[in-house]
Amino acid sequence: MKERLEKELADLPDNFIILTLLPPNKYSDVNLHFLDLFINKNNHRGTYITVNRPYKSLVSMLNKSKIDHNRLFFIDCITGEVSGEEKAANCVFLDSPSSLTDLEIAIDEVLKRKEHNFILLDSLDTLSFYNDINSVVKFAHILTSKIRLNNINGVMITLHEDTDKRLINELARFCDKVIDLTK
Repeated sequence: MKERLEKELADLPDNFIILTLLPPNKYSDVNLHFLDLFINKNNHRGTYITVNRPYKSLVSMLNKSKIDHNRLFFIDCITGEVSGEEKAANCVFLDSPSSLTDLEIAIDEVLKRKEHNFILLDSLDTLSFYNDINSVVKFAHILTSKIRLNNINGVMITLHEDTDKRLINELARFCDKVIDLTK
C-alpha cells in the first residue's frame, strides 16, 4: 500500500490537496506513512487535526514509528471531550469535534505560524458523526480554501465504507486528487 500511495502522490503539483479513502484496517498505517513522507523524507512541519485518536496516543504512536512529533502541531478534538483539561506546548485541545467554528479558529491560529507545510485531517467521516453533512462539506470547503491561500499541502482522510457518498462527491470538487486505497 505504501508504494501505491507514493505512486499516487508522485504526479501531484506543489501545494496539493488530496482526499484519501481508506479501509478501516489501513487507517493507522496510511496516516503514519503520510507523516513519515512529510516529516522524515521532506523535512516538513505541519498540523495534524485529530478527531479519532487522543494527542497522547498519537505522540506514543509517532515515537514508536520514529516520526518527530515536535515537527507537528496538533489540534485534538477528542481529548477535551473525554478527559477535560490537558496541556501540551504543541497541541490545542478543543472541547468537541461538534464545534466546527472552534476548529476553524484553531486552524487560523496554526496557519499564522511560520514553517508550516501541510495539514492532515484524520477523518472527515468522524466529523460527520458529530455534525450534519452540509456543515462538514462547508467546513471542508473552508479548510481547502485556507490551505490554498497559504500555499501548503492538505490531506483529508476518510474511511470509505463509513462515509456518506455525497460527502465524497462534494469534497472531490475541492481536491486535486481523490486517492482510493479501498480497492
